[in-house]
Amino acid sequence: MSQPTIYSARAARQLDAVTVEIARSQAARERSEAESAAQAARLQAELNRQEALAELRSIADGENARRRERRRAERAARWTARQHALSKRAELAATVAVIVLFVVVAMPAQISFLAQRWPLPMALAGGIALETLTWVFALQGRARDARGLSAAAHHAGIWLAATVAAGINLVHGAQMWGPGFAVVAACGSLAAPITWHMYLLSQRNDHGGPEDARHERRRRRHHRKVARVADRLATALPPDVTSEQLWTLAWRSVHGADPGVTAELLEGHSKAATKVAEHLRPGDRPSLAVLERLFIPPASRLTDARAVVEAGFAVARPVAEMMPLTRRTAAYNQLTGHTPARTAAAVPARTAPVLPTVDDAAMEAKRRTARSAIRRTLAKGGTPSPTEIGRTHGMSPEWGAKQIRAVRSERLAAPSTGAAS
Repeated sequence: MSQPTIYSARAARQLDAVTVEIARSQAARERSEAESAAQAARLQAELNRQEALAELRSIADGENARRRERRRAERAARWTARQHALSKRAELAATVAVIVLFVVVAMPAQISFLAQRWPLPMALAGGIALETLTWVFALQGRARDARGLSAAAHHAGIWLAATVAAGINLVHGAQMWGPGFAVVAACGSLAAPITWHMYLLSQRNDHGGPEDARHERRRRRHHRKVARVADRLATALPPDVTSEQLWTLAWRSVHGADPGVTAELLEGHSKAATKVAEHLRPGDRPSLAVLERLFIPPASRLTDARAVVEAGFAVARPVAEMMPLTRRTAAYNQLTGHTPARTAAAVPARTAPVLPTVDDAAMEAKRRTARSAIRRTLAKGGTPSPTEIGRTHGMSPEWGAKQIRAVRSERLAAPSTGAAS
């Protein structure tokens, strides 16, 4: 922009005044814009600060809520544990109180019996020792039970000591204060260990009861051969093998499958499914899902004799997989195949049984021949027999039924393919 030409001093002064005014207004506008920008920045900063505070407050509230919930859960757990402990202590305290009452009732007859023969201090010591001998055996037996050891000798000692004390109370108590006191004192000597035994039963965690015992008796009565094999295995295996593991091993040894599955069960299922398949006419057009369900055995799908053999070997897993390997005993070495170095040379090598193999080409030729025969039978309006198909080709009825299903599936799919084309 070119500078205007000034022709007079007055015009120059007016131009200078206008220029100054324009500069002032521009400066005021820039100052106002700067103040607006600063105000907006302050507002945005305040907004950001409030949002950050709100977020921090929300995080703190959530953490406080989780902390309160955790403390509430911990208090509930402590209260439950305290109630459980108090319940157990109350049960133990009640049991001990009843036992002490029985002992107090039974002890005078024993002390009196010994006082007739010994001095009083010896009679007191002997009576207390005779009555507390039962509880020495009881505490020792409980300690062995807690370690998983046999406490049969201690249990026998409990009842032997209790019986001796009851006999003394019964005979000598009748001489002291009559038959009534004798019976009460004798019952006190026997009732105390009975009370302790019932307390121990209430603390056990197993669920054994009359129903389990009846089930075990029925199972052994219905499957006597498996029960005999399980009994023989129990004498050969370590004592830490459970009865259910022994029963599973015995069932697999006798029937070659898992418990509940037998060859007769599979054979009956296959025969029933074959009969149903023979009565299905081609015009009925049953769904493929129905045909598939007919030939599903209760344990697994077995299509031929070789599959049965393979399934039997598959379920007969080694015994060592079912036993906790805690120590290397002779039974462990025998079951796991571990042979000591000094006898390794004397043990002959064993080879695993080799299953017969089937040529895939020959099996495919059998399938094509069988399916061609099935197609001809269906074309004539007949009903192919799975048993006849399997016997003709040296296979099982299940194999024949499988080929019939395949041909019928092709026939069912053929109309839909033609309609689509």
